[in-house]
Amino acid sequence: MDKELRTKKLKEIIEQTEPYMTGIRIRYEAEIKEFKAYKIPLEFLIYNKYNGRIGSAVKSYEKQYRTLNPENNEDIKKIESYLYDSKPGRNDSTLKNLVENGQQQYGIVTNDGVIIDGNRRASLLNKIYREKKKWPNQNTQHCQYFIAVILPDASLKKEIMRLETTYQMGADEKLDYNPIEKYLKCKDLGEVGYDETEIADMMGEKESTIKEWLEIMELMDSYLDYLEYNGIYTRLEKREGQFVDLNGYLKSYTKGSPKTEWKAKDSDITDLKTVCFDYIRAQYEGKDFRSIAKPSKKDGIFCDKNIWTDFLNSHIKNTDSIEEDSIESIYKNHPEGDLSKLLEERDNNWTNKSRGLLKGNLNQSVRRLEDKSNANQPLELLTKAKNALTAINPDSLDKNNMDLVKEISKIVWDFKKNLEKK
Repeated sequence: MDKELRTKKLKEIIEQTEPYMTGIRIRYEAEIKEFKAYKIPLEFLIYNKYNGRIGSAVKSYEKQYRTLNPENNEDIKKIESYLYDSKPGRNDSTLKNLVENGQQQYGIVTNDGVIIDGNRRASLLNKIYREKKKWPNQNTQHCQYFIAVILPDASLKKEIMRLETTYQMGADEKLDYNPIEKYLKCKDLGEVGYDETEIADMMGEKESTIKEWLEIMELMDSYLDYLEYNGIYTRLEKREGQFVDLNGYLKSYTKGSPKTEWKAKDSDITDLKTVCFDYIRAQYEGKDFRSIAKPSKKDGIFCDKNIWTDFLNSHIKNTDSIEEDSIESIYKNHPEGDLSKLLEERDNNWTNKSRGLLKGNLNQSVRRLEDKSNANQPLELLTKAKNALTAINPDSLDKNNMDLVKEISKIVWDFKKNLEKK
């Protein structure tokens, strides 16, 4: 059903039918107003494809294929699948509740039928009515209707985004959303002209929080650009924490943090970001990830110039040795494949090949940091060194180890001479 006919049908509902609910108080156009909710046939409504619950999935799809049209039957199925997959466990229980008890919470739609609040519930009602044979002992007639407030506004993109953000992501239900969606929503709102103060008001957050989220989204976009995954936002899933940490670290170093023993240049900070991107790709997190860039002389590899330089050189050598299919070849060999899944497989393959190299380099540098922090505890370090040396199988040594053995021997000899003087 096209926009003009939807608008006509909803107008008739308002003018010719009794409201299902009255006295509904909603913050609208900067003030609290009272509205009525009506029982609307679902065929008169369309989904908001950029709903905050599925924005990353839709944008990733549109980047690979084409723009989704919520009036097209095939595209409707695609949008519904994203809505269902966004919360499959909860959807199963909601389906049962909708069949047995009907719709308990009203939704919100524009006067031309775009669903602002309630896309997930509306999709489940549609699913129930289409598959009513699955519930032979239940009356599912009520599932062909959506109870909703009909707002006086048409579906202007900027207005839809404001309304949806206010009614959904500005409410307690925002905790139920994919963590990446809030960053993407901030970016989208900024691109249509809203400033940080307005976005903060819509989302029920502090302006400083919105500023930070926009910074993190910029970092996420930089990560996707680095991997040539531009616009494939589904590749950010399960990586939010690392980006939050990295954003804070980079800001600290950019401001000239006194935590480092050396003056890092912009190019050094860029190198740090690139290395961290590789570890984010391999899904390092927690203490392991923080040990790379944490602004701490005791715990952060980047804070020690010598350790960082060796770590960086080894990282470049290791990652350059890893072979993987190019993005172009993946596009060419799988033109109809799901790009998000193909890139996930590509990342998994890269992670499997790099796991030992990344972990070994990281562990070695962390041990060097620990040893440095214990510089004034010689007994502990000497015991560790002795244990390491006695663990070596002498038969495994070859001429390639000679220079290192000589270097160790010289260090030990210097220690001995120093002790004899004392």
